[in-house]
Amino acid sequence: MNSYDYDPNTHLNQIFDSPDTLNHIPQVLSHIHQYKLNLTKEIDNLSSKYDSTTNLNQDISQLIGNIKDVKQSSQLTKTSISSMTSSIQKLDSAKRNLILSMNIFKKLQILIKLNNELKDIISTRNYQEIYKRLGAIKELLAFFQPYKSIDLINQINLMIIYTQNKLIDDIFMDFEEFFKTKSENSKKSENLLYGAKILELIDKKNKVKLINWFNNQTLKDLKNIFSQSDEAGSIENLGRRFIFFNKILDQIKSLTIFPDDWNIFTQIIQEFIKLTKIDLQTSLRNKNIESSTLLDNLTKTIEFEKNLNSNYPNNNFNISSIFEPYLSIWVQEQEKLLNSKILEFSSVSQLPAELAKDINANIPNVAVTSTELFKTFHKILSQILKLSNGEILINLARLFNKYLFEYVNKILLPILPRNNDDISGIESIKYLTMLLNTSDYMVSNIEELNEKFQIIISSNYKDFLPQLNSEIFAQLIQKSVSGLLVKLTNDYKSCWREFFNIDWENLDNVSDVSSYMTDLKRITSDNLKMILPLIIRDSYIRNFNDKLVELLVTTILNNLKFIKISNVINLEQILLDIISLKDLCLNLPNLGQKEITKSYTKYVNNHFHELESIIKVLMIPNTTPIENYIESYFELIEGKSINNFTKLLNLKKINKNDQFKYIENFKLQLSIENTTDQISNNHHINHLLNNLEDEEMLESSMITSTPTPKPIIHTSSTRISSPEIKSPNLLPKMNQFEKNIRDLAMTGETHVNKFNENFKNFGKFFRKDER
Repeated sequence: MNSYDYDPNTHLNQIFDSPDTLNHIPQVLSHIHQYKLNLTKEIDNLSSKYDSTTNLNQDISQLIGNIKDVKQSSQLTKTSISSMTSSIQKLDSAKRNLILSMNIFKKLQILIKLNNELKDIISTRNYQEIYKRLGAIKELLAFFQPYKSIDLINQINLMIIYTQNKLIDDIFMDFEEFFKTKSENSKKSENLLYGAKILELIDKKNKVKLINWFNNQTLKDLKNIFSQSDEAGSIENLGRRFIFFNKILDQIKSLTIFPDDWNIFTQIIQEFIKLTKIDLQTSLRNKNIESSTLLDNLTKTIEFEKNLNSNYPNNNFNISSIFEPYLSIWVQEQEKLLNSKILEFSSVSQLPAELAKDINANIPNVAVTSTELFKTFHKILSQILKLSNGEILINLARLFNKYLFEYVNKILLPILPRNNDDISGIESIKYLTMLLNTSDYMVSNIEELNEKFQIIISSNYKDFLPQLNSEIFAQLIQKSVSGLLVKLTNDYKSCWREFFNIDWENLDNVSDVSSYMTDLKRITSDNLKMILPLIIRDSYIRNFNDKLVELLVTTILNNLKFIKISNVINLEQILLDIISLKDLCLNLPNLGQKEITKSYTKYVNNHFHELESIIKVLMIPNTTPIENYIESYFELIEGKSINNFTKLLNLKKINKNDQFKYIENFKLQLSIENTTDQISNNHHINHLLNNLEDEEMLESSMITSTPTPKPIIHTSSTRISSPEIKSPNLLPKMNQFEKNIRDLAMTGETHVNKFNENFKNFGKFFRKDER
């Protein structure tokens, strides 16, 4: 109850929290009454104590009175202070006005004095003294600008303007007199220097006027001599114009009549450049200029620019840009040069002379004309870079692209033979490896040339610069590798003929490696000892070896279709031959003095493993239960392709009527694959079976082929379907061959188009499936 925020409702709710507590009301009332009495008594006691010590009301009244007195006193003080400060402010204002008036009159006095002095000395034309006074007068005039409405000040301002105009006329007359008499001395030059400063001080327009006058005066003789109406003004005399202007610069180099910050030499050079550009544009537009004349004068122009920019740094003097639109004349000249180069290339042998005599000559087997072509390209590029790095490089890149196509179509492609049967002998190896190396050389140099173009061309033209095309040479690399494989395929024909002549049906025991395989290995070894050392890049050696391995295993498998395998002994003999061939293939890099890598060894093992697995499946007797046969197939081949399984059944000579049972059981085994561990779940693909021709393809091929005693057409072609290369034959005397093909190469490209078309089929053999 003693708290300041006492709430009786809260207290009552606590006391009377149920109906039963209402019976306590009398007691509560009694307690409250007693509490009230006690409070009243306490208040009375406190009030009596205060009354005995002081009278509260009286103190309050006294305090209020004191406050009123203080307020009245402060108001009086404020009034007194305001009266005092008002007088001081008036005094300060008067003082400021007096000082300002004195300054104005003093400055006006100085202005009048300086103007009088200026009028007195203006006739002496002592520009140094005039400059000193005029500078001060200009400052004072700026001060009096707000007071121009005052008549006296306005009159003084007009007088000074008149004086300045008189000065301008005098200074220009003195400059004209100076150039007429050409009697230069240091005193007169110094005086004119201050005269030039006075002109700039009066108005900067006077500076521009004087510079223009000086430029016209200095270049007057040059304009007259090298006029467009006169022979001296022709482009052929551009060098004389530059020499004449250099003499002008030498003559005015000693002039000290202009302030340094006017950059008078830069001004006159820019005026000369502007004038020369106009004259050059007229000459170039109205006259047929020869390329040699154009380049000669462009070279002189660039040399002149170089000297100017060296002597006057921090500038970018440029005249040569005016030649840029006319450089197409030069490009046309380069096209004539490159065309003559192609004609020249067509009349010489592409083989290095040493290699033409001896295949073992230790020199790079690259077409001699390919290096000459790129020397010409770089010479042309270096020549134009001295002149321009702008739009002309776009035209030059297009020109290079055109003659890269010309080179490949008229020089390189005609070397490829028209027919597969023509690819034979040592000469074919020389030329095919030369094509391979040359194409690789071209690709590398084209990439470097593309990078150089990107670096040197102006950033404004980078987006429009065409890329030099190296794809045509990359394709020729593959065609060259294919041609080398066709050469080997042709050499293998006698081996496969012997293979078919073996009486496999009556073979009753396994002997040493068959004679056909011995010959095949010898042919392979002899060829690769010549081929591999002639291939420059290791990656292409690896590529060729890979293709050869694939060719051999594919050919063996395809040829199995043409012999009658009557017992396991036949297959054991073939497997022995295959293992012997595998040993040779693993050693192929050594034939070219190259290191045998792990990846190559793995590649060979994988391919021969696929072939050996197929042979092992063929060894399974036909009496074996179908379920067991298919289990063995899954274990050895690990393939899920029904098509490949059917190919193997055909290879095993299983009757068509019986194949249905095998295929149905094969499908059944596949359907339960998820609940058994019989079949590998690694999605292995036997690429040899994929490449194996099925019976429909075989029959179609035999119908269209010329009959022979044995199906040698299929054995020699295997998967590569010997391309009919439409180019002249590779004769033993290759130089004579090259001479004979040039007319055809230079007059048409029909044979090239046919060649490309035929090679599409040949290229199928080289498409790598998923390994």
